[in-house]
Amino acid sequence: MTNERKIWEAAMLLVRQHGVAAAEVARREARKRRSAEEELTRFVWCWIARLTTELLRSAPAAHERVH
Repeated sequence: MTNERKIWEAAMLLVRQHGVAAAEVARREARKRRSAEEELTRFVWCWIARLTTELLRSAPAAHERVH
């Protein structure tokens, strides 16, 4: 399993557990990781926050294609 897939799965789990608050939960976790030692962890939480926002969006953006 790729790391990208694991991150998507983490985002989906967060949405299942926290619903519409999932993106804020992920952003809060990212803010907690401010030290240099936790830079990669912070990056991952920011990525998860972006994905949860995408998952919760009700409609595609105007520039996105829909299959």
